Amino acid sequence: MSHRAFFNFARLEQEAPADDRGAAPQQELAAASSTAAPRPGTLPVMAGQTTAVSSTGPTMAFSPPDREHHDKPLESGQQVAATLEPAPNPLHLGFDPANVGVWDSDRFKMIKKLQDATRNRGVVHLMHDNKTGVDVAVKQMPNGWFRNSHQEFVAEHPTETELPWQDIGCVNFLNKTGYAHACDLIGVYQDMEFTYVVTQFATEGDMFSWCESGLSPSPERETVVRPFARQMLEGVQQLHEMGITHLDLSLENVLMTKSEDGRLSIRIIDFGMSTNSRYLKNCVRGKASYQAPELHTSQRYDGFLSDAFSLGVTLYAVLVKDYPWLSTRPGGCKCFEYVRKHGFRSYLDKRKLRNSQLRVGQILSEPLMQLLEGLLALDPAERLSLGEAQWASSDGSRPTRGSVWDEPWIHDQNGML
Repeated sequence: MSHRAFFNFARLEQEAPADDRGAAPQQELAAASSTAAPRPGTLPVMAGQTTAVSSTGPTMAFSPPDREHHDKPLESGQQVAATLEPAPNPLHLGFDPANVGVWDSDRFKMIKKLQDATRNRGVVHLMHDNKTGVDVAVKQMPNGWFRNSHQEFVAEHPTETELPWQDIGCVNFLNKTGYAHACDLIGVYQDMEFTYVVTQFATEGDMFSWCESGLSPSPERETVVRPFARQMLEGVQQLHEMGITHLDLSLENVLMTKSEDGRLSIRIIDFGMSTNSRYLKNCVRGKASYQAPELHTSQRYDGFLSDAFSLGVTLYAVLVKDYPWLSTRPGGCKCFEYVRKHGFRSYLDKRKLRNSQLRVGQILSEPLMQLLEGLLALDPAERLSLGEAQWASSDGSRPTRGSVWDEPWIHDQNGML
């Protein structure tokens, strides 16, 4: 099987429902360089970590100044200043189904199909919006599946874990708040057959696509990725401070888009599995490689820390151009079982780069390995946080746990743009 074919197969496995179908990617760890190689495009230029949202009060979120109709999408080009406000609970309340419009086929003109949206029974198209003059992404789904409201959808699909009305409500809320790392929701429309969710088009595709191109794993790649990594960490930190646990962070759910001045920035997408709950139990969500190991126990777990683990897998994949493992379910992957038995550092010393005799531990810098080791700690009690305000001590004077923002790799000026 070719590199690309193997990787596309691995991507297909990752897109399966959260039943952890990943098998051991190779026979022995000595051959552990042949799991799956993510695919990407060009890296964003980030202005470093913007001022961290560091309130020591209750869970808060960015939100705009006084506006009527907070549940309606913003007008095209409308900007809002970032202020603090709690996220809607439940998240689908961020969008009122009464604001679904009538699909205007004269306004939106087809350019090409982008991809299938299998979980949503639909397809994603690139279209041109004749009203605004910009290209947009349009997810087209059958009305019979999408239904007319969140309540109808849940009644019709009681076992579905990915909730489209929740995704729309969350994105609409984030847009209103001035949150920088979400795609703009332009509108939700219907005709007699289909529902159309129209959003900003991310010009550079998803991070999965970006990973196949660019520099080989190296210090130079670290320098290129670092500003982008900061955006990801900051974006999820801010979600948590809004009270939103994502639960499905992955290469496929981080997009990159280029502004008119050529600057690249990330967009976090797919909030269909997200929740207002931080602590969960018997709730296995996300793709098999990205699931924190505590999801596979009967114990209550902290969704903020499981999201941090997913970001660790995502960063590893971007920097190494490969997955660290295909599954974290006990017995599901020899690579992960090696980490469980011998530790992450030992694994890096054994794991080969794809199509190379070099070991991963030979090409990653010590500060980066320290960061990844903290994010990918198997014991959540030892895992790095994302610096959320909720970790502050009772008097607000100091954090109660180490965070990614304490790590030297994040602040290496050689990678700051």
